[in-house]
Order: sequence, then C-alpha cells, then structure tokens
Amino acid sequence: MSKVSSIYHIVFNTKYRKPTIPIDKRRQLYAYIFGIVKNNRCRLLRINGTDNHIHMLVNLSPTIALSDFVATIKRSSSIWLKEHPRL
Repeated sequence: MSKVSSIYHIVFNTKYRKPTIPIDKRRQLYAYIFGIVKNNRCRLLRINGTDNHIHMLVNLSPTIALSDFVATIKRSSSIWLKEHPRL
C-alpha cells in the first residue's frame, strides 16, 4: 500500500487586506476552519494569522484539488465571519 503526503503552506488575505479578523474571534475561527479541513479528510498541522491574513500548514488529501480546498476554506470562513460580527 502506498501513502501520499502533500504538505502545503497556504496563506490568504482578507478583501483589500482590511483588518476584519478580530483577535477575540480568531480561536473560534481557527476551530471552525479545523472542522472544514477535517471534513475534507485533510490534516491541519498549524494555523495562525493576524487581523488581515491567515497561515495554514496542511497535509492535503489526494482526493481533493488544492484550488477547491482553498476556495472552500475562504468561502466558509468569510461566511462565518459575517455571521459572527464584532461586538
């Protein structure tokens, strides 16, 4: 049996690099992203970021295309942030 390991360092920014990721929501957002990664049968090795971008180190499953994976993460995290605005 063979094993495939594809590790990617993924970085994506907020629209116009605006500071839209509040510090008090980061831990919850990262947990949400972890769930998306897990549901896609990938493995999240590290995640961190600032108020305008996120870094992820991911072992990508061979069953999903990198572009589809990143699009899913970006779309879902954007929706999550809109549903959980700053207080």
